Amino acid sequence: MNIEVKESNLELKSDASIKSAFRDFLKKSLEYRSGFLQSEYNIAFDGYSFMGQQDSLNQYDSDMLHSFVLSDFQEVENFPKEFYEFLYGEWNSILEFVKAAEIKLVAKINNPILSELYASDVMGYMMSCNYYPKTNDCSQVAKNQTRLSAHKDVSLFTTFPYGISEGLSFENSAGLKVEVGNKKKVFSFPGYFMEYVTGNKISGLIHQVELPKRLDTERFSFALFSMPKPNSTLTIDGKEMYSEDYYKEYLQLF
Repeated sequence: MNIEVKESNLELKSDASIKSAFRDFLKKSLEYRSGFLQSEYNIAFDGYSFMGQQDSLNQYDSDMLHSFVLSDFQEVENFPKEFYEFLYGEWNSILEFVKAAEIKLVAKINNPILSELYASDVMGYMMSCNYYPKTNDCSQVAKNQTRLSAHKDVSLFTTFPYGISEGLSFENSAGLKVEVGNKKKVFSFPGYFMEYVTGNKISGLIHQVELPKRLDTERFSFALFSMPKPNSTLTIDGKEMYSEDYYKEYLQLF
């Protein structure tokens, strides 16, 4: 079954608050930002990754972006203060909005395993906040002339509640590259966990971010990932699975 990118009829949420928060964080010194690396959290994929970093869990050292992964897996106070206004203000409503959109998608897919996952308390969310600086400010070029290398996400669904600007492309079922372009509606696509729980009946989308036509263009994107909560046990097709074991299996893709 091929569901690739699914655009909804839902109006976009405003990214003003989260974009302002992320900008403020990125303006801080590297010493400050490095206090929030993923190694400082050691919880799922939470934390900061910088361009050129060799031990990030969610990007290659050749990828041309800075990212911060927020989640509902821990207390707000554990994240940088620059994100507090967003996390205390809009965060929960965004999670509810995205979950409702994904439940509608699950109903259309009509797979009992997916329905059981959303009915349980084992699924949570992380947000990947991504900033791609102007490429003429960079001393390196990512693999295959991309800003973000081709990969599958760790998620069941990856959902963009704020839409997205040009740059994202994916490989369709025929193996051809498709450019997504500007999306002015909420849209989603399946990640590796969808592939995992459906026994490859639905494939995780291989996607990447292309170099821009104008090299002096910066880019932000914010995506919600539905995924198993840390330290949880899921029952998939009658078999028990520990969430950390799934994380390890996913990381073996890289």
